[in-house]
Amino acid sequence: MPQLEEFFGNRQVNLAAAVGTRGVNSKDDVIAVQALLKYAMSGRQAWEGVKFPEPTGAMDAATVSLIRKYQSFARRRSNGAVSVDGRIDPAKGERAFGKRGMWTILMLNGDAMETWFLNGSPNSSFIRDMGLKYPAFQVAIGEGVGSLNLTLEGSGVGTLGLELE
Repeated sequence: MPQLEEFFGNRQVNLAAAVGTRGVNSKDDVIAVQALLKYAMSGRQAWEGVKFPEPTGAMDAATVSLIRKYQSFARRRSNGAVSVDGRIDPAKGERAFGKRGMWTILMLNGDAMETWFLNGSPNSSFIRDMGLKYPAFQVAIGEGVGSLNLTLEGSGVGTLGLELE
């Protein structure tokens, strides 16, 4: 299951295991990558005409192709600090491959944050905004699920305690 972790002072989505070519490709991690790609990149001019699959967790050729396309895009912006291998690994620390490398997952989170900011979303974070747009993503990261706490009082009348995030 993808985790929410702090990198560079911001709460970001990190994977439990690799997604893509020769990855573990667990359903929840694939959903997180598909949702991040669609949310972060679908409205950008350089990505016009690109078909983004719905975040379903199915690892297919289209998802691998999008990962490679994103890595090529990120590599150009980072002066070669991103590998183009069709695989997104979990971030282990803020830098990959020493001082110059960048984790693809963190670059993708950064692009999602930028999209959230530029679109002026009223939601509190890009993660919350993505969860509202893509319910499968919200379930995959285990966020935003409220709870019903029904307890019976001595009078026989119950109370309903709802937690909203």
